[in-house]
Amino acid sequence: MAVKSSLFKEIDTICAISSPSGEGAISIIRASGEDAITVLGKIFKPYGKGAYPLTPRYFYAGRIYDPFIGSFIDEAACVYIKGPDSYTGEDMFELYPHGGIFNTRHILEIILKSGARLAYNGEFTKRAYLNNKINLIQAEAILEIIKANSVKALLIANNELNGLLEKRIKAVKDDYLYLLAAVEALIDFPEEEFKDMDNEFFKAAYNLAGSIKDLINSYENYNLNRQGLSVVIAGKPNAGKSSLLNALLGKNRAIVSDMPGTTRDYIEDNIFLFNKPIKVVDTAGLRKSNDLIESEGIKLTYGQIEKADIVIYICDAQDDFTVDYEILKLKNVILVLNKIDLLSPGDLINKKDELFRKAAGLFTSSKLVLMSVKNNIGIDLLKDALYDIILKIESGVKEDVGITTIRQKTLLEKSHDLLQKGILKYKNSEPLELISIDLREATCYLDEIIGGVTNEDILGKLFKEFCIGK
Repeated sequence: MAVKSSLFKEIDTICAISSPSGEGAISIIRASGEDAITVLGKIFKPYGKGAYPLTPRYFYAGRIYDPFIGSFIDEAACVYIKGPDSYTGEDMFELYPHGGIFNTRHILEIILKSGARLAYNGEFTKRAYLNNKINLIQAEAILEIIKANSVKALLIANNELNGLLEKRIKAVKDDYLYLLAAVEALIDFPEEEFKDMDNEFFKAAYNLAGSIKDLINSYENYNLNRQGLSVVIAGKPNAGKSSLLNALLGKNRAIVSDMPGTTRDYIEDNIFLFNKPIKVVDTAGLRKSNDLIESEGIKLTYGQIEKADIVIYICDAQDDFTVDYEILKLKNVILVLNKIDLLSPGDLINKKDELFRKAAGLFTSSKLVLMSVKNNIGIDLLKDALYDIILKIESGVKEDVGITTIRQKTLLEKSHDLLQKGILKYKNSEPLELISIDLREATCYLDEIIGGVTNEDILGKLFKEFCIGK
């Protein structure tokens, strides 16, 4: 490992298109490096006399000049930011030309010919990190904000960017330092009698272990919000599961047939529902079967149900309601009574009464939705029921400050393991010097999370995930 230093820093002036590919009102081209203002002077001519030198952080209107053909090619706006007060810590500029695809790329080529080179993935943010504008946690938070597809995930990543996770990590490190001070005192003053030192050590150590474990567990909460919830459609054969999947997706994703056992493996797809990512899974019909392949599909169904955040259990309104009532005991279940178009109003009331009677006591946290998937009746009611449960699940995720990457999780797990080793050694009255080594190494993993200690391979892997221009 190597401490972050200027040895990693690039001296080239870099540039890239930072706006998405395609046509638009404007595009964004940015450049960073010690020659940024020199390059800008070659290709941007502000309106008005005596505009250069540009005042940092002022918004200028002007024209883009192509010195290689001796002609103005576009009107644009520009902002110059002088280092170290820029995003990267270096001299930077951003151009805002019209958003044509060819136009934007041509201007980029002019900048490249004028003394810059094309930035690689995440190089602007990497330079911000190397120039101590951000730490590694904040760099990861920027990427998570870009990738966020739910409000909760966005809030957690934003808290990380604003330093709340770093504050938590530093608090954990302070607790380690308290333990280290206690151990060092025992080493340096063996003749002294420290009252209740053992009890104090174990109390502090177990509290610290709990704090680290809470942070580790927060990764699962974050993933729940980032990846979206899993909704499994289950029920007997021919109840309308595949039809419901197709209705929710708005396309024919699953084969619909009157033949029982058509779906033998689970089928999954993703949708955005209420601006939230949802994974919807269609499963094999639940029944006793002598068919080996169908039986394996039914086993997979129960596996999917076990992992699901929400289960939609769909029943045929003409069926005898031999429901798998164990499923209805799950926390987040929506019971769908499908094919209601085939019943008279009186029969429908009787079926509802029968269902409630057979499922007595199992509807405390479940919902019942009446539907005809074939005739598109009740689909909005089902979506409303889904929305209510999704909000309930999301509101139950209390942790708005947590870890967001597998790198952070792995380093915390390593730190936690070393702490557990130190506690065990203390219990077994092993040499205090060995315990001190474990605790010191555990704090090094915390430093690595923030980015005080890292190496080029880690940086390369992290910033490779960014797009060019960020």
